[in-house]
Amino acid sequence: MNLDQVTLEIRPRSAWEAVDLGLLMAKRWWLPMMKVWLLASAPFFALALLIPDRYLWVAFLALWWFKPLYERPLLHILSRAVFNELPTTRNTLTLFPRLARQQLFMSMTIRRFSPTRAMDLPVLQLEGLAGAQRQTRLSVLHREDSAPAGWLSFIGLMLEIFLAIGMMSLIWSMIPRELEIEWANLFFNQENTQLPYLQLALWYLALGLTAPFYVACGFALYLNRRVKLEAWDIDIAFRRIANKRSATPVSLLAAITLGLCLLADLPNPAYADDPLPTMESTQEPSDSLSPELLDQPLGDYQDINREQAHKAITGVMQQAEFSRKETKRTLTFIEKEEESWLLEFLDKHFGDYFDTLKDFKGFGFFASGLEILLWCAVLLLIALVIYRYRHWLSAQFVRVAPNKVPRTMPQTLFGMEVTKESLPDDVSTCALQLLQQGNSRAALALLYRASLFQLIYKGADIHEGHTEGECVQLMRELVNHIPAAQQQTLQQQILYFAELTRHWQQLAYGHQLPEFALAEQLCLQWNSCWLSHTTPVSSATGKAGAQ
Repeated sequence: MNLDQVTLEIRPRSAWEAVDLGLLMAKRWWLPMMKVWLLASAPFFALALLIPDRYLWVAFLALWWFKPLYERPLLHILSRAVFNELPTTRNTLTLFPRLARQQLFMSMTIRRFSPTRAMDLPVLQLEGLAGAQRQTRLSVLHREDSAPAGWLSFIGLMLEIFLAIGMMSLIWSMIPRELEIEWANLFFNQENTQLPYLQLALWYLALGLTAPFYVACGFALYLNRRVKLEAWDIDIAFRRIANKRSATPVSLLAAITLGLCLLADLPNPAYADDPLPTMESTQEPSDSLSPELLDQPLGDYQDINREQAHKAITGVMQQAEFSRKETKRTLTFIEKEEESWLLEFLDKHFGDYFDTLKDFKGFGFFASGLEILLWCAVLLLIALVIYRYRHWLSAQFVRVAPNKVPRTMPQTLFGMEVTKESLPDDVSTCALQLLQQGNSRAALALLYRASLFQLIYKGADIHEGHTEGECVQLMRELVNHIPAAQQQTLQQQILYFAELTRHWQQLAYGHQLPEFALAEQLCLQWNSCWLSHTTPVSSATGKAGAQ
């Protein structure tokens, strides 16, 4: 591990800031990670496709269960790319069998359900620890910043599910409505599904889209804990300082030559009259250095126990460089001296009496009874307030249902009058006469206006903004709000109205005249269809019409 080649900004971060760093890492190296993930997981996906469609849930479970194996080559790429050594796809796939065999049984059984799996994987793969050493290392790493690792697993699972559902919805939204495909059966009914493995492919794609981000965020949490525990930022800072101060031999020789040239041009001052300093005069007495410490050679190992280290650290921290003094002013209550005589008087004359009452148990019973009386008084006061303002409270919290506004019948629909006065007494006969006169448009318009009037009379809430197709749908919704005995008659009326609407749309918008026999049949069936039962039907909201 060469910290000089690191491609990230090494500094202590908060837990969620480290997760954000992981997202940036996954975004930067997403393409090589995605390529390796697809190639490493392709054999598992091929085996899942061989499972019969009746056991399709086993394929889903198998792809999800073996996710830790697909994630190990992604961690290998990140661990090298962080130190500016991005491996190739071929080298990563060559190492994949060896990476997958590391503690395979434990990773696929007990550790599979670990919520901190993304943060724990570098300890297994990069540090190669197992057993008690691994547990000790994880306990140190989990002292801080381990909670986001659990949330990371939960959010990752939710993203996989929502991505799969979103892709299914996207495919369904791109299917034209004219094909009349039952999309619910296409995706969720395993007996009648037309594409049984489409769900599996979308689930596999969702796993692949979230895997690089999941592994990168876990690795970022692991790196953040290493930075805090091992002070990587301080190490890098010292190395940069040392690199700045270290000079090459050529630059050092050039500096010495330039200095000699400058000194040769300066006049030489005379120092003969000045006394030369001695070593004794330049040395300053130091009381902090003991003779035993001076005589001890440098570099010898000293065994210092915990107490000695604590005392030494305490002594250093008590120095002026490591301490700070603050002056705070607060207000405190000072008792007056005049009141002290009262306390002395009571203690002198009644002190013995008060001492005898210390062990008296009657005070506890008295206090409990007083507490009960106080609570009763509070409850009584609340009851009095509620009774006093009962009318105001009833007006605030008791809501009275508003009166139903009578439904107004529309007078015109689609530019045609739909009132009773605009219709003849015998609709079938009048429409048949218009048809025989060669006026098919007027005949169908009369039938359609009369049918709309009957539909409004039955309780359908039709407005001017509705279309012809919506009117048919509103009539079909009336089936759920009528007795079972009348449903058969209403079904016949729905079929008649739908057929009439279809021919009316072709005539009104497409200018296509219906066949004479078909138009004559519609005219003859109108009275028998609409006038056989004239009882109005109420909708779910209680709306009804009157003829």
